[in-house]
Amino acid sequence: MKSIYPVFLGAFLAVSQSAIADIDIVFNYRYDSSSFFTGENSSRQELLNAAASVFETRLQENLAAISSSGPDRFNARFFQPDTGNQITIPNFNVAANEIVVFAGAYNLGSTLAAGGSGGFSSSGSTAFLDNVYSRGQPGALLPLETDFSPWGGAISFNTTSNWYFDTDTTTDESFPGQFDLYSVAVHELAHVLGFSSAQSFDNLNSGGLFTGSAVHALLGFHPSLTGDGHWVSGLSYSGQEAAMDPDITANQRVHFTELDFAAMKDFGWQVSPIPEAEIWTLFIAGLGLLGWRSRATQRRG
Repeated sequence: MKSIYPVFLGAFLAVSQSAIADIDIVFNYRYDSSSFFTGENSSRQELLNAAASVFETRLQENLAAISSSGPDRFNARFFQPDTGNQITIPNFNVAANEIVVFAGAYNLGSTLAAGGSGGFSSSGSTAFLDNVYSRGQPGALLPLETDFSPWGGAISFNTTSNWYFDTDTTTDESFPGQFDLYSVAVHELAHVLGFSSAQSFDNLNSGGLFTGSAVHALLGFHPSLTGDGHWVSGLSYSGQEAAMDPDITANQRVHFTELDFAAMKDFGWQVSPIPEAEIWTLFIAGLGLLGWRSRATQRRG
């Protein structure tokens, strides 16, 4: 694994404001037909909850509820996480500040996992339709989308991959030959939240360069994107590999960096400062990380 350098301490200690977890990422396992996260494997749900907390502690929004009633109808559309097929749930409801993520697994071949925000169809009053598109965030509406307010989406994991299921994601240790499910889950949840999938993200892609101002302020240049909207492989910030590049190495934990969060800010999310408790956790973890031994890499969605 690559280490988190303790040089971050000075910058982290300058931040004392506690973040408020305004969004709630709720996982739905109704399409986990392989019992990858349910039954005797239900303990794995804690890994997804830990991955969700990375965003719940930093992203602040007031997302309006979506409530289907009478002529106002919202139909959620997404890929079924145990088959990959498109599915629609009619008259779907989403609570305020809630993001629903359907989770499951199937054989994805050479891909470790896949994730993305959901689509929808809707009908009803103009006010209802505007709310469906924006969830109360005016920047998510046309003509130029500068914000993103998803109802949720889906993530799927490869049942044939050699996964590492960490029982304590606050520590980093060696897991030779295995792929860290926690790291991959964080990556895929960022796709659900709009990284490479939001129109407001695409609007910042100019000729394969990401032109967001927050990212430019950190790097001093516009970084390159792959054709499918990931960072180019090898992009890093302050000694950490960016979480949103397309590949991960076996025996490697990848953390969501301030560079990744800056991109989230650029395409519409309100990103809070780092919580003080997390500052110390990152610093202590950074002193004891181990280097990876395995050279095997595998692509994430």
